[in-house]
Formats: sequence, C-alpha cells, structure tokens
Amino acid sequence: MKKTPKTICIIFLLAVLAVGTISMAQASISTAQEKALTFIENVLPIDTSKYNITLVNYGIPKLPDIGTYKQNDANEEVLTYSLESKDSTVKVVCTLNNGILHTCLADAKKGAVIADKTYANTADTAKSLLEKYQTYSKLDSTELVQMLANIVPTKNTTITSGDLSLIITHKDLSGTAFGDRVDYRWVRTINGCEYPVLSIAFSDGTFYGLIDQQTHYTIGDPTVNIPREQAIEIAMKYIQNYSYRISDERVVSDFNVTEDKTVASLVPTVKEGNVLYPYWSVILYLNQTYPGSVTSLLLGIWADTGEVFFCNYQAYGGSNSPISTGSENLENMKSDNTSNAESQISPSPLSSETNETAIDLGIVAVIAVVVTAITVATITLIVKKRSK
Repeated sequence: MKKTPKTICIIFLLAVLAVGTISMAQASISTAQEKALTFIENVLPIDTSKYNITLVNYGIPKLPDIGTYKQNDANEEVLTYSLESKDSTVKVVCTLNNGILHTCLADAKKGAVIADKTYANTADTAKSLLEKYQTYSKLDSTELVQMLANIVPTKNTTITSGDLSLIITHKDLSGTAFGDRVDYRWVRTINGCEYPVLSIAFSDGTFYGLIDQQTHYTIGDPTVNIPREQAIEIAMKYIQNYSYRISDERVVSDFNVTEDKTVASLVPTVKEGNVLYPYWSVILYLNQTYPGSVTSLLLGIWADTGEVFFCNYQAYGGSNSPISTGSENLENMKSDNTSNAESQISPSPLSSETNETAIDLGIVAVIAVVVTAITVATITLIVKKRSK
C-alpha cells in the first residue's frame, strides 16, 4: 500500500504528458489544415462552394533511414480531404513541409470535378492556378505564367527563357488511371543540370497534381567538374572492387559490362537537408543476368569531386533511377498506396524507468488505450461543411 501514492503520481504525470502531446498534435493539425484548406479553396480550379469538405486523415510519415545522404522530411505533414457533392467526390491529398505546401493531388473518385469556371484548355487552367498560387504563396510566378502564353497543350515542346525552361509533355493514356495526360514542368538548368522548380499535371483536361520544388529544395554549389566520359570511367573502375552478398555463403563480384548500353545522366539530389547538388547517375548494364536477377549496377558520382557516394545492384524489373524528380512523382502520387502518408498521428511512446516503483502494466495499458482513443478522436475531424 505504501507504493500506491507513487503509482498515482506517475500515472498522473503520464496523463499530463499525454494531454500535452495531444494538445501539440491538435495545434499542429489546426495550423496545417488552415493552410491546406486555404489552398484548396483559393487556388485549386474547383468550385468548393458545391462540395462538403471533410478532413479524413492527418499524418506525419516516418521515412526509413536511407543512409548518409538523405533529405530531411521530419517536418512533413500529410492531410487527406474528401470533397463530396451529390454527383461528385474528389479526394485531395496535400503535403506540407515545414508548414509550407509542397504537393497537392486531386483525384476524382466519383463523377466529374466541378470546376470553378470554364477554361479554354489546360494551359489556361495552369495559368489561372499559378496566378492564384502566387497570391497564396507570395512567390513570384510571373515568369512561369508568361511561358504559358500561345502554347499548344497537346504538343510536346520545350520553351526556354534564360536558364528557365518549361517542358510540356502530352501522353494519351486514355483507358488507364492517368487518362489523357498533359504535364507542365518548369526546370532551371545550371551547368547542364536541370533543377526542378514546379510541376502541374492534368488528366482528361482536369487538374490532378502539383509539386512545388522551389519551396522544398534549395540549390547548393552547382559546380560540375566531371564530364560524362570521366564519370563512366570512374564507375567502371569502382565496380572492379564492388560485390554484393545474396547469402552468408555467397558473394557476387567480377561483373562484365555491356559498355555501349551505359547510361549517364546529370541530375540533382540532396546531401543533408533539402539542398540539391549535381551528380552523375550512371547505369552499367551487365552482359548477363547475375544471381538475384541482377541486370545492372547503378552508381552515384558527385559532379564536382568525382566521389562515388553509392553503388547499388539493380534486379530485373527494378528502378533504374535513384531519385525521381519532376512530373514522375505525380504518377506515384496517383496511386492509392498512401497508407504510410495517411497514417494517423499518435502520441510518442512514453518510457519511464525507476528503481523505486514498479508500475502496474495493466494500469499503463489502460492509460495507453484511453490516450490513443482520445488522440484518434481528435484527428479525424470534420473541418468544414457547405451545402449546395
């Protein structure tokens, strides 16, 4: 019985900490939902007055540790909304990084999206969206808007103004999940390396995705000292000592490369944080399939120093690119595989060690269940409802 007061005190402390965690989660959700909802209402080419808007999920993705060179997504928040009317349902997923909008996906689940007005074509829609986005983000989009003048949306073309380029890609994927697609991708080219600025994509004439890389990434030292041929030479030399293990007993090495199939691309990636640097992505295709269905080797070589910072084997059917930038990300966003991004936030695990008091695990379990229930209840929120 003497231990009861201590147990009660510890339970009270855990409860206070849990309430504090919930309060912070609520505050974070409130700020994020205000920014996301403002974007949906004031920027997207959707007549939101015709929809009931509900926040159905909020989450902070937990990304795996991918090694030394990685971007910092610790402050990324993902919000999923459902826009519902009598004849139309639209799923909208927004991601914010450090409180700033990074991506938005709008996917019609039922019926057609109700537009805020009639647009001549996707270029007209993109222009209107950028003008409204400029007001929302306070970023100057004048140059991006000007490049949309007098273009043919269905014609693949590249328009250049200084170091800024607009790449227009049309892919008729009618009959698939992507429909008749038109992508507008702005990039800034420095020393031959394309740094992503902003991408807008449409499906069957309707907006379905935006990625604003200029708010998420900054450009570091753009120096390129290593030419393509030298990068390939460095890669070939490096794999002479490269091997991979497929079991405790078996290590694969001594690779033969089909050199005339080698691909080397100058692309940007991050080191620490979200600062972009140019590197050579070199794919060495092998002259046979090696154990583990390996058909190629992928290397990353810094363009300024020539240092190899990664070398991975590529199995048959795997990706040939270590990083996806630009409109390709919109295709990945289009899928429904958003379980990680939409996972609900829960309180951080509370751990307590004491040599004096043994806390009854049953009591702790009850507290955990109550806290989780309260948290889940506060996260699934009806943000806003409007009647037609």
